[in-house]
Amino acid sequence: MSAPAGDRPLFPFGPILFFGDSVTASWTAQMPQAFSGPQTVARGIPGQATRDMARRLRSEIALYGARGLHLICGRDDILGGHPGVTRDGIVADIRAMLSDTRDLYVRSWVGSIPPVDPASPAVAGRSLGLIAEVNAWLRDHVHEYGAGFIDHDPVLATETGALKPAFSDDGVTLNAAGNEALQAAMLAALTAPGVDQIWPPPESEDAARRRKFLHHFGYLDSNTRHPSPYIQFAGKPGASHYGVPFDAQGFLNATAITANKPPGETRIFVVGDSTTIDGGTLANTLPGRLERLLRAQGRTRAKVYNFGVMSSCLTQMTHLIWSKLVGYQPDAIVVVSGSTDLFQPWTYDPRPGYPYNAFITERLYDHFFDTHDPRAREDGLSYDALVTLIYEELKRLRAEVGWQTPGWEDAIVHHYRLAAHRLTKLSHDHAVPMVSVLQPTVLRKRHLTEVERNVASGAFLAYLDRQYGKLEAFTAELAARRPYRSTFTAIDLSGLFRDREAGTFYDIVHYDDPAREIVAARLAAEVIRVLDRPRTPFDRVRRWLGGRR
Repeated sequence: MSAPAGDRPLFPFGPILFFGDSVTASWTAQMPQAFSGPQTVARGIPGQATRDMARRLRSEIALYGARGLHLICGRDDILGGHPGVTRDGIVADIRAMLSDTRDLYVRSWVGSIPPVDPASPAVAGRSLGLIAEVNAWLRDHVHEYGAGFIDHDPVLATETGALKPAFSDDGVTLNAAGNEALQAAMLAALTAPGVDQIWPPPESEDAARRRKFLHHFGYLDSNTRHPSPYIQFAGKPGASHYGVPFDAQGFLNATAITANKPPGETRIFVVGDSTTIDGGTLANTLPGRLERLLRAQGRTRAKVYNFGVMSSCLTQMTHLIWSKLVGYQPDAIVVVSGSTDLFQPWTYDPRPGYPYNAFITERLYDHFFDTHDPRAREDGLSYDALVTLIYEELKRLRAEVGWQTPGWEDAIVHHYRLAAHRLTKLSHDHAVPMVSVLQPTVLRKRHLTEVERNVASGAFLAYLDRQYGKLEAFTAELAARRPYRSTFTAIDLSGLFRDREAGTFYDIVHYDDPAREIVAARLAAEVIRVLDRPRTPFDRVRRWLGGRR
């Protein structure tokens, strides 16, 4: 995908999300030069079914600010041995994705599922007829959603419909020549004359607010925010986060933690929000990197457990530690917080100190189970009625709490401070060393890239800047406090990337892999310092005597 002359953007309305399964992942991996700029975002995940893709599409469109989508999906459903695969199941997920792109005014193209060679041993026993059935549906129906169809068969298939031998070394996976042919078909469609960004129609202020709410309504994903006792929600056991499954307790670990601590194991718990579970693989997450760094520095029996929860606020984290984690004999707990407590009330449940969208659970329960209102058991609840019910409650709550007023802002910080003070007492009472981390933010970065300058609206950024300043002052106050200094440490990493010139953040607090390594290294140094700190007067005397000798 060579750059056009005169530095004219190839896709003037970009960025475009290249979204899919192993086909997209292989194609973008073989051609990294085509996806190195901010206008092209490669998001193919090998082995992923269309159901998982449909679950992550809305969040990724929002994450990367995508204005276009190139989609190829369904192949891994059919060839990957997923149980119960049917044409209707794949089509239902594609319909959901195309509905999302239409609702979000994202211009979309859907590529046909590339053919395979039916004689290849790799596809023995697979329902290959589904490929043609899904492609036929795509050819006839994607235009109903305003999407374009890219037919790969004329380029990739023989007269009998099999994958051409020149385009694959095993009859299934596209080789370099096959990926080049795929790219040529894609470029012809995406750069055709008249292709432009889709602009939403003019709308009233109330309609704009409703549309924004509907956009965020798509994040109510039970796979990442499944009801869980005492802590409001965690991951759904067995569901996946970008292809990585949650364990039996709903956390992102290879296996769930056991009550019996293995002899010699050094247990480190990382508690936080989505920044602790992002990464795409367990090893790439912040806790995964922390474990690798600790072991490389001599802590060979260190085991870092990930207890991050999507959208978790500090009060939830404190309850998680108190209700579940202290009983697992941790040697240290790292708590990463700050951002969710600030921006969750701005967009979701506006009540300071409340978990993410707690009011929705309350409103639905009240709607269906109010024994004083017989209509509750008679009324059905369509999707539109559900949205209206929730949206009207959101408007009422915002008026009730004085949303966006100075008093409301102060109340948010007050509840964060209360949760942090509970955390210090919890650390002291249970004699568990804790490191409370105010997480890094793009707000404190001096050298912003174009992407980083456009992560949010001006009013929202101004609000966060004010609030982060208050949390920074409070963290400094907490770091100097006694009597909990023997077990509790507060550190401010909000400005960790202040002088970093390279692109780092893709929204307010989520950062890329090199930045994740920097954060992990900073935490590893702090954890080692905490682990080496004397815990009892006897330990202090023994260390003093050892030093004298």
